[in-house]
Amino acid sequence: MLNLRCANNKLEYEGLTFETKNNGSLIILEYRNYEDVLVKFVDTNYETVTYMSCILNGKVKDKFKPSVYDVGVIGDEVCTTNGGKTKEYKLWSSMLQRCYDGALKQIYPSYQDCTTSESFNYLWKFKEWCVDQVGFNSKDNNGKDFALDKDILIKGNKIYSEDTCCFVPYEINNLLSSNRKSRGGTPIGVSFHTRDNKYQAYLNTGISRVSLGYFISMTKAFQAYKEAKEQYIKEVANRWKDQIDPRAYEALMNYEVEITD
Repeated sequence: MLNLRCANNKLEYEGLTFETKNNGSLIILEYRNYEDVLVKFVDTNYETVTYMSCILNGKVKDKFKPSVYDVGVIGDEVCTTNGGKTKEYKLWSSMLQRCYDGALKQIYPSYQDCTTSESFNYLWKFKEWCVDQVGFNSKDNNGKDFALDKDILIKGNKIYSEDTCCFVPYEINNLLSSNRKSRGGTPIGVSFHTRDNKYQAYLNTGISRVSLGYFISMTKAFQAYKEAKEQYIKEVANRWKDQIDPRAYEALMNYEVEITD
């Protein structure tokens, strides 16, 4: 009788479409028994095995449905280890937040036009890319993991992708920050002193702010900054030369500071 019941259910259920509560429609591809049912979601083609009771209750989850900032797809990837999120997941979700969290963009306008490539929207594809990258498993002098950077290989880049990103220490990651919001109307590396009616050029190393002198002309002040900054970038690049992606090293050595930065 049991085998007959299973056979009847197989004929009854296979090919039928059911609605879920929050994940759209699914189709039963194969009914093996009440606790072993292969289904496929209509919208994403994601396949999984589940209980018939979950199907009837609408509680089957489509793991190909974008669930992280309405863009990121986790799939069947494991996101936690030892009670916390995996390194890859934290990198991935932070990247998606910078691109698709409207509240964060209000605080950090530099992320306003940032997006991700199609592949980077999928956690497993992002993970596969990460493990092949120079610096992914490296730490800086303070024991911090290298940062995911999108700006070094292509200046001004706004797309996180396989071809535009690399891993670098935070010293390099922060090296090319423009800080437009805090510097006012003067070019990067220049401030105006009302009392002396002169422009000061300065170099921020991340540890200290070094004065490069005072100038009557804003252009000359910027030129002093440009020369000092480009030299400093090369010094930092050479310190990390053997630990960073050769493409990043080359980009830093050829980096040009512009007055519009």
